[in-house]
Amino acid sequence: MATTPHDAAGTTFTFAGTAYTVTNITYSLNDGRQDIDISHLGITAGNAVLTMKSPLVGSSGETGKEVTMDFHGSVPVAGGTSGTLTITGGIVYSGVATCSSSSVTATVNEVIKGTATFKVA
Repeated sequence: MATTPHDAAGTTFTFAGTAYTVTNITYSLNDGRQDIDISHLGITAGNAVLTMKSPLVGSSGETGKEVTMDFHGSVPVAGGTSGTLTITGGIVYSGVATCSSSSVTATVNEVIKGTATFKVA
């Protein structure tokens, strides 16, 4: 019988020298080079959707890979900053990352939690 993977390994992340306790982690692959829809009202039912390659490209080094993590803490990670991101525990990663967004949420009867999204290589 196959076992279900779970994270009971105490996953943490460190960014720019500060350690955080992770409560949720999502690793996303987004391809910024997607085709765009150029269909028009002259297309009749049953015809294929018209597409073309996007005329805009991502910035140099843009991989489309992002890691979003929820963590315990009341201080957001400084957006736009780059540094070494190290994730240990159930998921392992180490490399240069840039924080693209971060926020903090305070809810009644809950610990204060933050969310940070990092662009990674």
